Amino acid sequence: MIRLKDKLSHLTYTQACKFLGTNGGKLIRQGGKYDIDLTEQVTLTRHLFQLHVNGAVVTMQLDPLKHQRLHYKCSACETACTHLGAAFSLILEEKLALGLAAPPPEKTPIEGLSDERPWEADHPLGNPSAGHRKVN
Repeated sequence: MIRLKDKLSHLTYTQACKFLGTNGGKLIRQGGKYDIDLTEQVTLTRHLFQLHVNGAVVTMQLDPLKHQRLHYKCSACETACTHLGAAFSLILEEKLALGLAAPPPEKTPIEGLSDERPWEADHPLGNPSAGHRKVN
């Protein structure tokens, strides 16, 4: 069974826009302008995402009757709104902070590389005439 965090972790911008309808991109951009404190305004559990923003409460959860589809609503609005846009924007931009994505692996230096610079003219590989014999 898919969990809410799994669903949100795989959410894409295109999907979020489709959820919000024809003005989805605009609502996400407008919602992204809200200043949101993750510790004070956001709740994320196994079954519930909740965002308190600008006097409204946005709730997201999976609907077990509709094949685990994402169900979302705003307490202040009847249709798609900037509050919902803020929630989708936050999820898309803060997946790592919300625990929806793993941090990227640390880069390890490639060992065995020398300080040679073959692109420089005084290096045999950088000087086309160096190290080559003319063939008659």
